[in-house]
Amino acid sequence: MDEGISRLPERQLLEHRDFIGLDYPSLYLCKPKRGVKRDESKETYKLPHRLIEKKRRDRINECIAQLKDLLPEHLKLTTLGHLEKAVVLELTLKHLKALTALTEQQHQKIIALQNGKRA
Repeated sequence: MDEGISRLPERQLLEHRDFIGLDYPSLYLCKPKRGVKRDESKETYKLPHRLIEKKRRDRINECIAQLKDLLPEHLKLTTLGHLEKAVVLELTLKHLKALTALTEQQHQKIIALQNGKRA
């Protein structure tokens, strides 16, 4: 080793006696995110996280409700009773695929008509 580089201290190994009396969950706490003070407890961090998650779920539910409203009635009637979120998403995909196929067909017809006029 170079003499100019100072030697790093040896890593100390912890033994069982070092953990006696410690609260084990505190050993597994992650480093707090930016903006969260180190002295704040885990519970004060959980509250904003819960609110953020609730807002995210609310946004997802609102979007699914809007998709449900946009679906044509004939698709809504293909299911019995309440439309679950997964069913709304499946029906939306089915409808979008049908619309995409129809648009592609119409596009091909337009191209065929344009080529027919030119000939």
